[in-house]
This record gives sequence, structure tokens and C-alpha cells, in this order.
Amino acid sequence: MQRVPKWLLLVGAMTAIGPVSIDMYLPGFPSIERDFATGGVETTMAAYLVGIALSQLFYGPISDRFGRKRPLYAGFLLYTIGATGCALAASMPMLTFMRVVQALGGSAGFVIGRAIVRDSCEPYEAARAFSTLMMIVALGPVIAPAVGGVIVASFGWRATFVVQALIGLSVLYAIHRVLDETRPESDIVPLRLGTVIRGYLRLFADRAFVGYSLVGGFGMGALFAYVTGAPTALTQTYELSPREFGALIGLNGFAFMTASRLNILALRKLTPGQALARYVWVPAILGVVLMMLTMIWQVPLWLFVALQLSFFVSVGRVTPNVAALALAPHGRDAGSASALMGALQSAISTAMGFAVAVFNDERLFTLAAIMTIAAGCALLSYMLAWHEAGATRNE
Repeated sequence: MQRVPKWLLLVGAMTAIGPVSIDMYLPGFPSIERDFATGGVETTMAAYLVGIALSQLFYGPISDRFGRKRPLYAGFLLYTIGATGCALAASMPMLTFMRVVQALGGSAGFVIGRAIVRDSCEPYEAARAFSTLMMIVALGPVIAPAVGGVIVASFGWRATFVVQALIGLSVLYAIHRVLDETRPESDIVPLRLGTVIRGYLRLFADRAFVGYSLVGGFGMGALFAYVTGAPTALTQTYELSPREFGALIGLNGFAFMTASRLNILALRKLTPGQALARYVWVPAILGVVLMMLTMIWQVPLWLFVALQLSFFVSVGRVTPNVAALALAPHGRDAGSASALMGALQSAISTAMGFAVAVFNDERLFTLAAIMTIAAGCALLSYMLAWHEAGATRNE
């Protein structure tokens, strides 16, 4: 097996900060509400997600102007301050505010991380690198809740944020020791409001870039819809205990690791574009099968989980390739391209979450239908991107 470079491991750690920060403190939700004698702990999660979505658009242009390392220093220092503030929070509003601060810092990791991959790799290598990143990041949802449960049980919920602050400091040190500046000096983009706006408008005008970004966005949106709706739909339908449901959620991380390994193997013979063309159809087909079965039959739990995990694996085989293809033509403004791609995907995932909240009737069919619609939109977006990329090649 080919050895993973240190810089890619570091980028994986920076990218995994997001899932770890979301999942590690979940076991502490009841304790947080007891300590503050109030409900609404879910708002701290929503605040983190909003902070992630909004801050991405700022890190892109900043990293195109000042390079990759200096914004990462600032981002992870802010993340560490936010995590420390969460550990010391005296009220729910203060905890919510410090979660926003933490998110504003943590989003630097995956925005600039994607740009570093684009700086360092050609499209073929980038697709393999993004697959490796997905494998590393997939460990977060598997490990973080279990570790968080042990920490909460042993030391209380505040200790989860102390651990996150220590992770932030460790990443800061690793950035200093391991990471070299990857943005070429010749690619400095002036940081002026007009330049930033024109840059984003130029990216929006690139329909191949937007199409590939939407493929990844709708794919991840389908997964987010499942994660949002499954706690009620699965537990009501199959009468699962919290421990049983937690084990099922943990399997999703292994699905992503499987997808990552399969994509790396496929890229030994295929280009990213060929791999995407071969597998982008699969989520929509699996979604239709899942939707039809849940409409006409009380699907056994084992079959539902098998189809759902297959859906996750198929989406996981698509997303690394669309990231590589979307960023490939945008070397000079890789930071802005990465930021816009991330913002589009966050917006779609949020919209899918709202769709589940509005239409969720605790039926598996409704959940499967939303996932299928998202997968169908991903397929339509691919057709747009493929058409535009083909037109560009033929000019």
C-alpha cells in the first residue's frame, strides 16, 4: 500500500475537525441542559453549522491573497479560543456564541485543505488524495461519539471541549512543523471587495464548475437528509434503542472508508472523469429501489440498512472525483473555488435538512423519497457539468 504523505495526513486531520467537533459533544446534550436548567441545546449545533457555512466564503479569497499557512494559523487559533470558551461557558447563549466562534475557525481546515490538494496535485492525483481524505475524515463519526461518551461519563461535558481545544493546539503545531506553503507566489490574487465579488461571479459563470459542485452538494445533501430523518424514522419503525441506533450510525463511517478504498483502486485504471461517469448513476438507482420497497412493503431492518449503506458507498465513490474535476481548472483561485464549492454544498445540505424537518412523518418512504430526489438532482447536475466540460474541450 502506498504511503500517505505527512502533509496529506495533516490536511485530513484539519478536515476531520468538523465531524469531530459535531459528534464528540453529542453524548453530553442531557448534561448540558441539566447544568444550564434550560432546553434548546440543539441550537448550539445549528449555530455551529451556520458558522461553518458562512465563514467558508471568507477563507477562500484570504488564502488566495496571503497563502495557505497564515490563514490556517488564524483559523485554528480562533477554533482553539472558541473551544476553550465552550468549556468555560456559563449559560446556553454563551455556549451557542462560542460554538459560532469555534466554527468560524474550524472551517479554515477543509476550505484551505481542498485548496492545498489542488495546489499540490494534478486532477488524477487529486482524486486519489480526496479519496484518502474521505477515509481519514470518516473515522470522525465512528470514533468521536464513543470517545465523547467516555469523556462525558468520566469528566463531564465540558471536558469534551477541553479535548477539542487541545486538538486545535496540536493541529496548530503540526501546521508549523509539517506544512509548506503551497500557493505559488505568482498566483497572488488581490484582496479587494470588487476583485472578490468578480472572482465569485466568474466561478458562478463556469457552469462545469457549478455542475460538479452541485453533484457533490446533492450527494452530501442526500446523506444529510438521512442523518437528519433517521433518528425518528428508524427508531419508530424498528423500535431501536439509542445504543442500537448509535451502532447503525457508526456503520456510515465504515461505508465511507469502503468507498474511499474502492475509488482509489478504480483510479488505477480510470481517470476521475471516467470513474464519475461510471458511478454517478448508482445513488439514484439505489434511491428508487429503496423508495419503491418502502412504499409497498414493511422492509426488514437488515435489508433497509444494506440498501442505505450501499447508497452511502455509492455517494462516497462520487464526491472525491467531482471535487478534483471542479477544482482542476482553477489553480490561481483555488481557495475561492474551494470556498464557493463548500458554501454551495453546505447550502444544499441545509436545504435537505429543512426538507426533512418539513415533510418528515416518521415514515421510511418519505425519508427514502427525499434521498432519491437529492440523488436525482445530483445526476442532473452531472449531465450539466458533463455537457459544459465537453463543450469546452471541443472549442
